[in-house]
Amino acid sequence: MIEVPFALEWIVPENHLISLKDSVNGYLCSSWITNISGIKYGLSICPYRDIDEHRGKALVALHLDFVNVKKIEAECTFKIDSANCSKKLPIVYEKSFGWGTFIDETKSFFDPEKKYFVDGNCTLKVNGILKYETNDSEVTVELQKWEGNELGDRLWEKDDYKDFTISVDRKNIKVHKNVLAVQSTVFHAMFESKMKKSVKNKVEIKDFSFDIVEKALKLIYNCNFITTLSTQDMMKLLQFFDKYNFQSLKNKIEQLLIAKISTSTVCRITNSSIITNSTKLKNECMKFLVISFLSKTTLRDIEILDKNACMEVLQNMVYQSVTIQ
Repeated sequence: MIEVPFALEWIVPENHLISLKDSVNGYLCSSWITNISGIKYGLSICPYRDIDEHRGKALVALHLDFVNVKKIEAECTFKIDSANCSKKLPIVYEKSFGWGTFIDETKSFFDPEKKYFVDGNCTLKVNGILKYETNDSEVTVELQKWEGNELGDRLWEKDDYKDFTISVDRKNIKVHKNVLAVQSTVFHAMFESKMKKSVKNKVEIKDFSFDIVEKALKLIYNCNFITTLSTQDMMKLLQFFDKYNFQSLKNKIEQLLIAKISTSTVCRITNSSIITNSTKLKNECMKFLVISFLSKTTLRDIEILDKNACMEVLQNMVYQSVTIQ
C-alpha cells in the first residue's frame, strides 16, 4: 500500500465567510493541490451546517478527487491553532468526495473571544497520511535474499558443539561462542578468559524480539535465507548490530535503509541513524531532509524528528554550493 504524507494551510478571510453564516449549507472551497499522481486534494469550510444533530455547526472537510485508485484511507488532523482547536479522525474514501469534522457551533465560531479569527483571518491547517493502492497495482511483499554459504547453514542447523545460549521472549537459541566472538568485540570481551568465572553460558536479551534476534543470528552465521523485513525491522536490526558491535553487518543494514529513505520514512530513519551512530545513513537522511525542507515537501512523523537533526538541517540550508572555477 502506498503511503503519502500531506499538509495544507488555508488562510480564509472572515469577510468571505460572514456572508455564508446565515446561508444553509453554504460553503467555501480552497484551490486543489495536484502533487500526488492520480489524486487531487483540497479543503472546504461550511459556517452553518443544517443536518440532523449537527444543525447550526461549522464544518471543515478534506476533499479528494482521484482516478485509477481503489480507495483511499486517510488519517487527518484538522487544526485552528489560534482557537486551540484540533480534531483527529480516520476517513475512508470509496469515491471522490469530501469528508470532515464539525469544529464548533456557528455562533461560537464567529465569537471574537473564541479566537477562530485573528486579524480578520481563520488559519486552517490539515495534515496526515493518505494510504491507497492503484487499480493496476498488485499487492507485493518485498523480499530480501541473503546470499550466505553452505558452512554457515550447517553450523546454524546443527546443535553439535554449540556452547552458548541466547534467551529471548522465553525461547532459547543455541549458538557457538566463537562465531559471535570473532565478529563482535562485545561478545569477545564477554567471553574473555578473565571474565569466564562471571559469565554463564547463557545470556538473556530483553530489548529485542525473538524474530529480530533470530534473523540477526542467521546473518551473523552467514546463512542462505530469505526475509520480508519492513523498514521498522531493519531499524531494529541496525540497533542490534550497533549494540553488540557487528560492524560489517551494521554496514549492510545501513545500505538497505538508505534505499528506504522517502517522505514517509526519513524522520524515523534519521532518528535511528542518530541512536545507532550510523554516520553514512544519517548523511543520506540529512541530504533528503534539506531538499524536502527547501521544496516544502510534507514529511511523515516530522513531529518526532530529533531536534538537533532538525537544527542541523536548517543550518545546512543556508550554505551555497560552489565548484572549481
